[in-house]
Amino acid sequence: MQDASTAPSFEEYSAIFRSTAGADALQPEYVERCLQYARKHLQDGRAVVYSANHLSSLVGYDISYLYGVANSGGNYYRTFSVPKKSGGKRRISEPLPSLKEIQRWILTYILSPVQVHTHVKSFRMGYGLRANARFHRAQKIVLRLDVLDFFGSIRVKRVADFFLKLGYAKPVATLLAGVCTLNGKLPQGAPTSPALSNLVPWPVDVRLSTFARNEGIRYTRYADDMTFSGEFKPGKVISMASRVLRENGFQLNVKKTNVMGEHQRQLVTGVVVNEKLQVPRGVRRGLRKEVYYIEKFGLTEHVRRMGVSDPKYVSRLRGMAAHILAVNPNDEEAKNALRFLGSL
Repeated sequence: MQDASTAPSFEEYSAIFRSTAGADALQPEYVERCLQYARKHLQDGRAVVYSANHLSSLVGYDISYLYGVANSGGNYYRTFSVPKKSGGKRRISEPLPSLKEIQRWILTYILSPVQVHTHVKSFRMGYGLRANARFHRAQKIVLRLDVLDFFGSIRVKRVADFFLKLGYAKPVATLLAGVCTLNGKLPQGAPTSPALSNLVPWPVDVRLSTFARNEGIRYTRYADDMTFSGEFKPGKVISMASRVLRENGFQLNVKKTNVMGEHQRQLVTGVVVNEKLQVPRGVRRGLRKEVYYIEKFGLTEHVRRMGVSDPKYVSRLRGMAAHILAVNPNDEEAKNALRFLGSL
C-alpha cells in the first residue's frame, strides 16, 4: 500500500513523470493529458489515481478484490447491532480487515484533504458536540430537524458523482464509490462513511446556509442533525429545509422535529444551550448517583446489588464524565468523578 504522506509538489511529480514517460517512450500528447489530470489533485493535496488498475497498485490489493468488494460487498463486512441512546437498535456494518485498510487509505489520501462546509460540525478534528452547540447558545428559538435514514440515503450513484466532481475519471470514481458503499448505500461502520456523509450533502449545506444567512439566523449540521436558531418563523424554515432535502435525495424525519423557545430547555446535540453550555441535569444526576453508590458499597457489591452485567460499566461511566467535561471543562463534580472512576 502506497504511503502518500510525503506527496510531491506538482513540479516534482511532473519532472519524475516526464522522466519515466521518456524511458517508456510514451507519446508527448498522452504525457500532457496525464499531467493535466494530475495537476488539480496534487494542488488540492489528493492522491492521483489514473485508472482502476492504478488504484489497485496504490492500495496494494489485486484489482479482482476491489471489483469483488464493489459488486458483492456483503461478503466483506461483519454486521451487528448496537443499542441506540433513544431506544431501538442501530445496524453497524464493519468492513473486514483488508477492506478496512483500503477504506482508510481512501479516507487519508482522497477524502481528508477535501474541504468540509464550514457549517458542518460532525466527524471533524477540533470540532464536536460542544462546538456545534455553542453556535446556538442563548437564542430566541432553536429548531432541530432530523434527516430520515441519513446514511442509507447516500446512494452509490451520489458517491460516484462526488468523486467525479473531485476530478477522477469515471471508471475510478465508480470503483471508489463501490468500495465505499454496501448494497448501494453508505454503511455505518466503514472508515470512509463519516467523511462522505460530511461531503456528499454539500449542496444541501450550501443552500441552507445561504437561506439562513439571508434570514438572519444560524444553521449547522451534525451528521443527520440540522439545527437552526435565532428569531424566525419555524414553519418557513421547516418548509425550506424539507424542500432542499427532498431535491437532494433526502427526507425530513418529521417525528423528530423539535421547536424550542427561550423559556424551554433548548437542547442541541445533547447539550443545553439556553445560557451556559451544559449536559442535561438528568445525565449529571445519573452519574452522581452511580459514583455515590460505588463509593458507599464498593464496585463489586454495587454491581451485585444492581444486577449490572455490562462488562464495560465503569468504562461507560468514565465516558459519561468525560463527555460532561468536554461540554463544560469547569465542572468540578465531573472532574472528581473521572478521577475516582479512573482509580477503579
